Amino acid sequence: MDTIIWPAYINSEFTRKQGRKLAVEDCVPDPKVREIGQALKKLKIKHLIEHNKSYPSSWWEKSGRVTADKREDESKNDFLRNISKMIKIARKN
Repeated sequence: MDTIIWPAYINSEFTRKQGRKLAVEDCVPDPKVREIGQALKKLKIKHLIEHNKSYPSSWWEKSGRVTADKREDESKNDFLRNISKMIKIARKN
């Protein structure tokens, strides 16, 4: 478990200053750690969900986080894009 994924990283309602890592069109509105976990499960990636964690810049909010094993040959942004894509597909169904 080496990569931490905060929901803020892929939240289209956040600015870059608030912690968003990707372009708005690559993100999803208000992602939950449960959805990130489901996306990682579909991608067959080992992960751990921690519900009681707070994103450092919004320490008063228990948004949770997910730690996962990303592939060595994949950048963190590509990894986040794949997760976001899986959440978008799951929300359509």
